[in-house]
Amino acid sequence: MTLPWTRPQPLMLAPMQGLTNRALRSVFAELVEPDLLFTEFVRVRPRSQTPIAKSDFLEATSTVPGIPLVVQVIGCADEGVIQATRDLVDAGVEHVNVNMGCPWGRMTSVLAGGGMFRAPETVAPMLRELRAVVPGSLSVKTRAGIDDERQIFEVLPAFEESGVDFLIVHPRTVQQKYKGEANHALTREIVAHSSLTVIANGDVRDEEQAQRVLAETGAAGLMLGRGAVSDPHLFQRVRGLAPPRPEGPERKRELAAYLARLLEGYRELFCGDAQVLNKLKEVLAHVQDPELARWIKKLKKQRRTADVAKILAAL
Repeated sequence: MTLPWTRPQPLMLAPMQGLTNRALRSVFAELVEPDLLFTEFVRVRPRSQTPIAKSDFLEATSTVPGIPLVVQVIGCADEGVIQATRDLVDAGVEHVNVNMGCPWGRMTSVLAGGGMFRAPETVAPMLRELRAVVPGSLSVKTRAGIDDERQIFEVLPAFEESGVDFLIVHPRTVQQKYKGEANHALTREIVAHSSLTVIANGDVRDEEQAQRVLAETGAAGLMLGRGAVSDPHLFQRVRGLAPPRPEGPERKRELAAYLARLLEGYRELFCGDAQVLNKLKEVLAHVQDPELARWIKKLKKQRRTADVAKILAAL
């Protein structure tokens, strides 16, 4: 088994489409050093002369020194995902994660992402082929099923038999998307029934929830997503290396410093004010602080990055 972390309870930054580009990953690496960083999922384009876009190749090979980068792939075994993974490995990719939970778009109607639950018999053959290709860790990030959270127990043996190194569980169904609450009682049951190293994911928004999920599930570690995008220092808070999230002016100052770093990174990565600010708005959409609502709205209304930078610098 290859577990690409050193801390006893790893904390990972979740792969989030539209968010975890190399600019955001670099900011998190500088601020809080997640144990693992994940790319947004790499799409496989089966009938294209370039099955993987150049932009995805660039993201997959943009590592941060000292923190392993896990490249998430999404696709069907019969649509080129094995060869695409070979191409990624040839480009220097070491760690690969298979997306078995995407609840959006065509991924729910084909045998990819969350749609893989439609044909559980295809899971083990695909993972075995990937295991033969991937030089480092091979992992799976999965939902609990399409419309039945018990479906995951049909594929647990496939994960174990295929040489998967660790399993990331988001205990919602595909149909739930992000509605309701993540059922971490199910995570606890999966930990008890599987020989795999299990990482818990879903609805961990503060350090108290993090410690509760770890204690109640027996999971080996946590993957932090939307909660961390709203509060990147959540990593250090969970580790006991930072105080609880502040309120009022101190929360605003902390958030402004984080957003200023992101803005700088986005200016280097994206072209033009509109594209940069659209990316920043995707981050701001996850900041759900009622007392900062007017300030967040003011940031969203700006049309020039210089004006946003000025607002952030004032703090």
